[in-house]
Amino acid sequence: MQAELESFRFWYPWRVRYRDCDMQGIVYFSVYFEYVEQAIMEYFRQIGVPIGKTIHEGSFDWAFAHAEIDYRAPVAFDDLVSIGIRIPKRGRSSFEVHFAVVDAARERVHAHGRLVLVCYDSRSRRSCPLPDFVREKIEAFEGA
Repeated sequence: MQAELESFRFWYPWRVRYRDCDMQGIVYFSVYFEYVEQAIMEYFRQIGVPIGKTIHEGSFDWAFAHAEIDYRAPVAFDDLVSIGIRIPKRGRSSFEVHFAVVDAARERVHAHGRLVLVCYDSRSRRSCPLPDFVREKIEAFEGA
């Protein structure tokens, strides 16, 4: 897994909030997906795809089609973690997001997984092609 971490070019820091934790004092399992969703939004913002604007204009949006996660070590209140995001695969109308939630020093993996996102036209409520301008930004950032 350590070698795979080196392939992540985008990292988003996150401080665990009290409300993220369950009665066991650790981050509740579904909250990891909230962290990853926020990191994806920041990823696109960093590469020059302003998600708020593209959703409003109807030029780029997505729906989650698949989600998987493996938990390796718990995270607790006030821990500082870093969420790595990369998009290694782009299809005609979908793209695959790999993610890792690690400690701030990037030495311990807390969770990792994969998402499949489908480009979505909210007007027709159907899938649509991945826009060229988004594909180009991803490929420029990820290195084709």
